[in-house]
Amino acid sequence: MITRSGLRWTVVAAVVASVVLGGRPAFAEWFADLYAGSSFTQNSDLKLNDHGIGPGTFEDVAFDRSLAWGGRVGRFFDSVPFLGLGLDFFRYYPYIGPQSVQLRGCFYPGGCGSGRGGTGSFEVQTSALSVDLILRLPLLKTDDAPQGRVQPYLAVGPPVYMTTITPRHTRNFRNHDGDTDFSFGYKLAGGVAVQVFKNLALFGEYRFTHVSPEVELRDASDRKTTLRTDLDTHSALFGVSARW
Repeated sequence: MITRSGLRWTVVAAVVASVVLGGRPAFAEWFADLYAGSSFTQNSDLKLNDHGIGPGTFEDVAFDRSLAWGGRVGRFFDSVPFLGLGLDFFRYYPYIGPQSVQLRGCFYPGGCGSGRGGTGSFEVQTSALSVDLILRLPLLKTDDAPQGRVQPYLAVGPPVYMTTITPRHTRNFRNHDGDTDFSFGYKLAGGVAVQVFKNLALFGEYRFTHVSPEVELRDASDRKTTLRTDLDTHSALFGVSARW
C-alpha cells in the first residue's frame, strides 16, 4: 500500500509535471500520443494471509493476455533535441481465470498443507501515471523533418499504479468485494517513431512494467485476508503521435 513517503513523491511528481508541461516555451517540440495494443503478464504467486487461518500461496498463477491502451503528452527541447519529458497514462487488465495450481499453506480452518486446487477467478485492472524521461535518436533528417524522419527512442519512468482486484466465483473470497491498491513501480520502454506527415508520426513500442499490489479482501467467513502478487508485464503497443 502507498505510504506517507509515497504520497509525498506523488505530490512532487504532480508539481514537476505541472511545471514542465504547464507553460509552453519559445523553443520546444510538443507531442501528443494515443496508443493501444496487447499486454502479457508473467506467471506469479498469489500470496494470501488470512487473519484467522494463516498464510497460504497459490503458486505460479497464470494471467490472461489483455487489451492495453493509453496516452502521453510532453515535449522535446530544441537546445537538447534528443531529450524530452512526457506525462504518460497507461491501463491494462491482467485477468486471472479459473485454473488448477499448486497450493501451499493454509486455506481453510485446519486445512494447512500442500496439494492441487482451484483459484477461482479474479478481475484485475491496473492504471499507471508517470512522468517519463525520453531519449530519442533523430535519423534521416530533412527540411520537412528536422528532428529526423525516423526516431528510435527509449523511455523510463517511476509510475504510480492504481490496481483494483475483485474476486469472481471463488471459494475463498466473497465475490464482488474488491479492493484498490496504490503503489510505486517502474517502467522501461523502447520504440521507433516514423514521420508520415509534417506534424504526424506513427510508432510502435515495447514496454516492461512492474508493480507489486497488495489488497485486503474478505474471506468466505467475513475475515480480512491480505492478497499480494507481482505484475511483471510485457506490452506491445502501436499508436499515432501529433507533433507541433
